[in-house]
Amino acid sequence: MLRATLKGMASRKARLVLTSLAIVLGTMFVAAAMVLTSTMDKSLSGLVADAYEGVDGVVTPTSADAQFEEGFGSASNLIPAEALDTITAVDGVDAADGAVEGQINAIGPNGKLVGTFAPTIGFNWESNANQEFYGFQEGTEPAADDEIAVSTKFLADSGFDIGDRVTVYSYTADRAEFTIVGVFNLPGDRDSMAGETMIAFTTPAAQQLMTKGEDVYSAVYLYGDFSTDEVDQALGAGEYKVQTGQEASDELAQGLSVISSVMGYIFLGFGLIAVFVSVFLIINTFTIIVAQRQRELAVLRAMGAGRDQVVRSVLAEALIVGTIASILGLGLGLLLGWGLSLAVGEFMFSGLAVQFTVPATTLWALVVGIGVTILSAVVPAVRASRVPPVAAMREAANPPKPLRTITIAGAVVTLVGTALIALGLSDNLGGEELLGILSGVGIAFVGITLLTPIISKPLVSFLGLLMSWSFTGKLGKLNAGRNPRRTAITASALMIAVALITGIATIVSSLKATTAEALELNLDSDLIVSGLQTGANIPTFASERIDELKALDGVESVGDVYVDFMGAEVDGEGEILSSSQDLDATLKVFGGTVSEGSVTDLAADSVVIDEGTAEKNDLALGDTVEVTFSDGTTTPLRITAILDGYDLTDGWWVSPEQIEHFAIPKPMQAYIAVTDGADLLAVQADVEDVLADEPEVGVTNNAEFVEQQTSGLDTLVNAVQILLALAIIIAIIGVVNTLVLSVLERTRELGLLRAVGMTRGQAWRMITVESIIICLFGAVLGIGVGIGLGWTVQQALESEGLTNFALPWGLIVTYLLVSVVVGLLAALAPAARAAKLNVLGAIAYE
Repeated sequence: MLRATLKGMASRKARLVLTSLAIVLGTMFVAAAMVLTSTMDKSLSGLVADAYEGVDGVVTPTSADAQFEEGFGSASNLIPAEALDTITAVDGVDAADGAVEGQINAIGPNGKLVGTFAPTIGFNWESNANQEFYGFQEGTEPAADDEIAVSTKFLADSGFDIGDRVTVYSYTADRAEFTIVGVFNLPGDRDSMAGETMIAFTTPAAQQLMTKGEDVYSAVYLYGDFSTDEVDQALGAGEYKVQTGQEASDELAQGLSVISSVMGYIFLGFGLIAVFVSVFLIINTFTIIVAQRQRELAVLRAMGAGRDQVVRSVLAEALIVGTIASILGLGLGLLLGWGLSLAVGEFMFSGLAVQFTVPATTLWALVVGIGVTILSAVVPAVRASRVPPVAAMREAANPPKPLRTITIAGAVVTLVGTALIALGLSDNLGGEELLGILSGVGIAFVGITLLTPIISKPLVSFLGLLMSWSFTGKLGKLNAGRNPRRTAITASALMIAVALITGIATIVSSLKATTAEALELNLDSDLIVSGLQTGANIPTFASERIDELKALDGVESVGDVYVDFMGAEVDGEGEILSSSQDLDATLKVFGGTVSEGSVTDLAADSVVIDEGTAEKNDLALGDTVEVTFSDGTTTPLRITAILDGYDLTDGWWVSPEQIEHFAIPKPMQAYIAVTDGADLLAVQADVEDVLADEPEVGVTNNAEFVEQQTSGLDTLVNAVQILLALAIIIAIIGVVNTLVLSVLERTRELGLLRAVGMTRGQAWRMITVESIIICLFGAVLGIGVGIGLGWTVQQALESEGLTNFALPWGLIVTYLLVSVVVGLLAALAPAARAAKLNVLGAIAYE
């Protein structure tokens, strides 16, 4: 039987090539994901392995919030200068120096910020650890408080040179000018670690920019032979985090490894989707091959082959195909992983020296490829074993099997999934609603896949009507609907990719519609001053601009918004605090009205909340809450007003006197109402002039604001489409493979059609119509399932604020048109084969 299997495979090499290609692509992506994860993990770990070389100990704040706030001007939990005396008094500590580090902004010669996606990091050069870590290239170290040294990447990105004056500021410090006196780089002659630019200051200048001028440090580096426990006790047990230099390096490496793991998981997820899609192709291929070999298998049975031998024969064929394809996919995956690692190292980590590694887990790609191939061939193998010996004495006939069983099974599974979704949406799963909804979606998806054959009958007939205007179009429609199972399996591969993309796009469209409606109903403004956060930088602008905006002709009112979202708490619970220099005007813009109390001339100990917040926290007018700001200041505040009709954000509005305690004490947005009859475009131009020296923000109308704030979601949809391109390619291969095998299966039929007058062009058009209908069917089904998926998620999140359901009409139309193009391309090879058939040879074909 093995010899017969090998000879059979040799006789139908072309039939197995496309199937092997699908396995190759899926295995390749899985292997590449594992190589990428391991390589980037090792490379990033090596990058920071010597981050604290020469440092024997590191003291940092214990609060994660405090560490995050470094560079936002917060001195909360940072290390006071007097702590250095305490540390150096510990036995074995020879020396200790303080480091100041945080995020800052620098304005380039073009008036724009230097660096956008990656931040600009500022630090004090005097720290011995910094001087040991960074290598000086040219110039001198910063000695005066108006001198700076910059990284080579800063110089390259900004266009500045030694001797130039640079304007620098932070979230808490006003703009100041500094002179570039030197240039440094990182170990290994690198210009950055992850695309960031860097500026070194004197310690007083760094503290002025990053700690509000307070004499505190974000870290202290220790030198000597000492006990970290003794240092911890001296500072107050648990008050600060005390580590050895090696422990600090390991922690930094572990943090960076999260980045590589996330990237790896993303690629692995889409790789597994591609493998799942290839299952449909493999099942279809082996099913068609088994059907075409019915007479051959019957002869084997008549010669004495048992059913188990037939099963083993088909599975052996799958094992051979899967092994060869998986090994090839593994090899290509190693190359792809190497290429991806180089690309990520170059573009995300600014020329990172990649240490290529192949982890042992990469062999799992072989297991996945081979295992999926064998499992996919089980059902066709069992079906092959049921061919009776008597079939050898008659012409092979393979009528479509009844759809009753699979339809009933699909209906039951779909109902179970739908029931779980309904129970989850109605809050009847005892707190496990989200799990129920997600489980229901998965089960319903399986059920719909099982129902695809029965759905294909009416839907293929309907889609075929669009192309039944000719004789060849009618034949193509009939061929597409001839075998519902085959058509369904072929289209299902395309359906999965289209469904995922459509589902995500539907959620994005719903979010955009919800945001637009919320702004239209609750935002009484004509222009909005804001910025788009595209990286680490949070857009803000100088508070002085508010008065300048109010003074413009045609401006009726300006509502400014300050936000404290880094470590702020109310009664011990994390909350987002807001403030405004003119709360009356701001609330008017937001459509909020005062139902109790007053917001005029808020006292420093006042706080204003909305009715929803009051109800959620069981609070009333006159109650007192304890508020902790990001800088660590804690104070009791009394509720002096309650708002009605305020739906945009949670309401915790504090007096403008408290803004100084915010992590970012600068306005993030301003909402401008224009007077009746004023020229909106002229006012917008005047606002742009006011903001000319504010590189982080711009002015938009409401519609442009929605597009600006949701543009990142469009990027997400595009990224998903790129990553799912592999699954779509495999789906296209599935269509090509099915059509090629169908042409082989119908060789005699095609010969008879040619004999009675069908031209080569008509044969070509008939196969093309069949291909287009199958692809359209997959796209339509995928769009329908994707819309259902998007609607389910929107309903599940309705209570969280996603109140509107909207469809991505542009993407839907695009994918319908693309499916037609895909159908045309997929038909090229099969149609050419059908058109070139020798008529007499085809009639004699068995």
